[in-house]
Amino acid sequence: MKRIQGSSLETQPTVPTTRPWLIGLIIWLTLSPISVFAEITVSGFGTLGGAVSDQDFIYQRYIDGGGTLNPDSLIGLQLDANLSDAWRVTLQGTFAPATDDENVWKPTLTWAFLSWRPSNDLLLRAGKLRLPLLLYSANSDVGITFDFARLPTEVYSLLPTTDVTGLSFSKTWLDGDREWTLEGYLGRANTEWRYYLHEGIEPDFPAGSLFLGFEMDMVGLVASLRNGENLYRIGLHRADATADYGPLPQTFHFVSILPGMGYYQVADGMPGPGLPKVDTLEIYVATLGAEIALPRNFRLVGEYGRRRISNATMGPDTSAAYLALLKDAGRWTPYVYWAYIRSSQDALNLAEALNDNRVPDSIPGAAAINASQRAGSDLLSPFDQQSLAVGTSFNLSPTSKIKVEWNHTRTGRLSSFVDAPTGEDSGGRQINVFSLSYNLAF
Repeated sequence: MKRIQGSSLETQPTVPTTRPWLIGLIIWLTLSPISVFAEITVSGFGTLGGAVSDQDFIYQRYIDGGGTLNPDSLIGLQLDANLSDAWRVTLQGTFAPATDDENVWKPTLTWAFLSWRPSNDLLLRAGKLRLPLLLYSANSDVGITFDFARLPTEVYSLLPTTDVTGLSFSKTWLDGDREWTLEGYLGRANTEWRYYLHEGIEPDFPAGSLFLGFEMDMVGLVASLRNGENLYRIGLHRADATADYGPLPQTFHFVSILPGMGYYQVADGMPGPGLPKVDTLEIYVATLGAEIALPRNFRLVGEYGRRRISNATMGPDTSAAYLALLKDAGRWTPYVYWAYIRSSQDALNLAEALNDNRVPDSIPGAAAINASQRAGSDLLSPFDQQSLAVGTSFNLSPTSKIKVEWNHTRTGRLSSFVDAPTGEDSGGRQINVFSLSYNLAF
């Protein structure tokens, strides 16, 4: 595994480290005079989850026929300090698989913010916050708070980060039984986007999994309506993402060698007109979500997300959605959902053209050219797949759950969730994943 840093590749350390400022903040909250006057509560949560597929290739970073605990397992602690009726400090940290390494678990500070509630209907926060992106984004780490064994990856992968360091507000209006809420935020996040290259472009993009580090300036608004047991949400978000690697290609131009034969220029070192580049990717995400109570203790849950990158084909335009039906039956909650994710037609056409493009071996440098085409397709992160899941959760107690799920996925033309073996494609796959997890809060 490699991670891009600047214009060079560095292997990630295998020993996790904790930021000194985090240790200092925890010690300060515990030992300072503020702890004498504050009401401090400490809580925790965790998930021990395993997943196994019926395939020998890797799906969603970790899952294959050998089984893994990585996709869902984690442990977290949260500290809340009520300084007064209006002021509160919240810290939350998790220990889980790293976002920038396939083989390492790391501690992460997920929440670290100061809250001020000047009135019952207004809440202001400053610090590291969870984005109000999707219905379960704020509590996605706390598995006991929802019934799905695994949140639908097709939708919950639209942005590579769920956290932002900055400012947020939440304003509530009551209208009889209806509660309207408007949430807004702005801030910055540092995150990694994972790519899997079947063929490499040396030296910067070797074959295998690699991570591009991004700094993202983000802003968003989310409006929601709660009417009894029903919840409706709509959101619009913008992120300006700058890669640690430097400017990124805006698109890949086709270079003709002979009539009907050529290649796409995917690197500056290849002959051609050059790569048009952008310093910052302009990303827009629109979201819709609803949770609706139905007769006989059924619930209908659905979410839709549309990601659009306005100034480049890297990270193509993508739509994703799921629709779930759940039944509350005592301590059991069986469910079924269908989900899909699909890049736009133009983005899929370009990715597929790159993936399929080959020049004859008689052309000088044919092997390197053909490898670059496959790598260029992978760097576009194409998606075309749908899933059907059937599962259930069982409440062992008010603070613990067991969940089990079977998920059947079919990929269409291409899917970046599949790490297909060298010489094979990610499209046209059928994958069955079995998941089992134990979720706890304490």
